[in-house]
Amino acid sequence: MQHKPIVVRSLTLALGMAAGLSGIGSANAEELPLYLALSQSLTRDSNLLRDNSKRSSDTISTTTVAAGLNKAYGRQNYRLSASASRNAYSENSQFDNDGYAVSAEVASEVGSNFKVTLNAGASQFLPSFEDQFNRDERNTERNRQASVDVRYGLYGRWSVNAGASYSKVDYQITESENKTSNSVFAGVRYLPSDLAYIGLTLYRTDTNLPNRVLVGGVVGEDIERTSVSLDTVWQVTGFSRLSGRLGMTSEKHPQDRRRDFDGLTGSASWNFTPAGKVSYALSWVRDTNNEGGGTVDSIFGRLYAANKRLTNSLAATATYQATAKIKFNVGYTHAQYEEDSGLESAAVGGQISSDEQTGRYNAVSLGVSYQPIRSVGLGCDLQRYDRTQSVFSRAYDGNTVACRASFTID
Repeated sequence: MQHKPIVVRSLTLALGMAAGLSGIGSANAEELPLYLALSQSLTRDSNLLRDNSKRSSDTISTTTVAAGLNKAYGRQNYRLSASASRNAYSENSQFDNDGYAVSAEVASEVGSNFKVTLNAGASQFLPSFEDQFNRDERNTERNRQASVDVRYGLYGRWSVNAGASYSKVDYQITESENKTSNSVFAGVRYLPSDLAYIGLTLYRTDTNLPNRVLVGGVVGEDIERTSVSLDTVWQVTGFSRLSGRLGMTSEKHPQDRRRDFDGLTGSASWNFTPAGKVSYALSWVRDTNNEGGGTVDSIFGRLYAANKRLTNSLAATATYQATAKIKFNVGYTHAQYEEDSGLESAAVGGQISSDEQTGRYNAVSLGVSYQPIRSVGLGCDLQRYDRTQSVFSRAYDGNTVACRASFTID
């Protein structure tokens, strides 16, 4: 069966503690004008494949080297970053992989009231096993993206902007999930004060999956997504900052109307630092991703699976700066999935089965970091996670313990 469970992109970063630990380790490295960093992390995962029926523990070693530039010259700002990593699995060497990420951004003010921002990037990595139907082989994901944004009105209460973006995703094994997306957007923003803004933006994204096989032998699928979003950022006080986006989204699947979606999507975050040593953060995301699907052979002939998912997720973190060198953190993530899957047969001439379920994911993490000198960072994190069974995921639970060290030259 050519089928990859639906990926909730906005949630992946929150759930992948090991992925976060494979980074440089210095949270502020990318904000430095010029840096070169080397990091090493070791992660022990008690349920690597995210499947209780095939529980497999493993230790993953990740070595990363990174460099970056963030420099302003007059009215232009240049941002460059590049990293390369080697990920080695002690018990499952078939998943050993090399990853990389490169990005470049140029922002320039033009004339007295225009700003143009150009961005491009590329990356390669092994996705989370939860997001893969094939968990026996190395299904590397490769991404390419580019965007342009033009804004008019830099110093007044009102401004407008418009732009476009392009992205391409390729998989090493599940080629049926390869896709190309083209987006355009336009918006208006109002600043009632220097501490807040309110914006309204129209987005349109057209996605093409050229290798997707649909019912009746049709090859290729198009997805049309349109949304109108109201967004805001408000610096409530010197200690509190709110940001949010709420929109009406329409996602159309011309070749399979069962996966059409019309409803509310959005996100929100709150950062609060009541004292110099303690800070809190809350975030919420609601989004749909109905791109999953595939074909399978059965006694009814070739069947086509149509998948839908709506996700609501909430994450909370607290950080305590015990001393100038020692920091503690605690985090909690909860996600609720509303999922639906249907099988349709061209031979039978319609849908032969349907399955609707609600899934849940929880994760709790504890961590400590230590920076003995400016250039050296050390840290360890512990996470407990569990996921109930639903349409697109097997039930699983487990623990991860990860430690890392980094050295940065700036």
